Amino acid sequence: MNALAKEVAARTERLAAASVEGLYQDPFWFARYGEARARRFGSEDAVFHVRYLVQALETRDAGVMERYARWLRGLLVPRGMCSRHIATHFQGLRAALVHEGLTSPPQAVEYMHAAEQALQWTEGPALALERALERLVSRTVRELSAHGVSLAGLEDEVRLQFSYLADALGTGRSGLFVDHVRWYAGFWPLRGGGATTARCCGHWRHHWPVMPPWRKCRGSPWPWG
Repeated sequence: MNALAKEVAARTERLAAASVEGLYQDPFWFARYGEARARRFGSEDAVFHVRYLVQALETRDAGVMERYARWLRGLLVPRGMCSRHIATHFQGLRAALVHEGLTSPPQAVEYMHAAEQALQWTEGPALALERALERLVSRTVRELSAHGVSLAGLEDEVRLQFSYLADALGTGRSGLFVDHVRWYAGFWPLRGGGATTARCCGHWRHHWPVMPPWRKCRGSPWPWG
């Protein structure tokens, strides 16, 4: 094992803990999975991320992290997450590596960046959406603001929804987005929206009963769900 891989491996628990430190400021995680479940499996996932990074560093192959990122998306997107959530996890680990001074040589942070990039869709309508993303986000934020939607971090919220949509397009499973909207209608007021957003959510709940799209599959190899 090379020196950097050894350093990262030796700090696995500390890096994993630091990478999810700010994650639960987002009410999504506790609302979606429950606090105990979110904390437990979020921490376990973080350790897996570090272990795969160590493997990539041992083999000097960023492709290990790229393949892991795509594999992880295939497991977690059907369980109620989106590519943007996974990228946020990776960004947290990259920040932890920087904080620990594990930036020279730079392979650890570079491989984490490669993992984030691997979550971008490369073909079909999902690619078309991602290419138009900045324009779509800008227009959506303007439209929502014009209709009185008041929410801190509105642009980030819009990007999150487009990530869910891109994943549904990329996987060819439109039901993933439908299930997400059904659940999110009940969660939306927790985001801190004003009266207008609350009325919108009431409208959606009237038409689409809230159902958890992340019911655990029997025999699932992954704990989320």
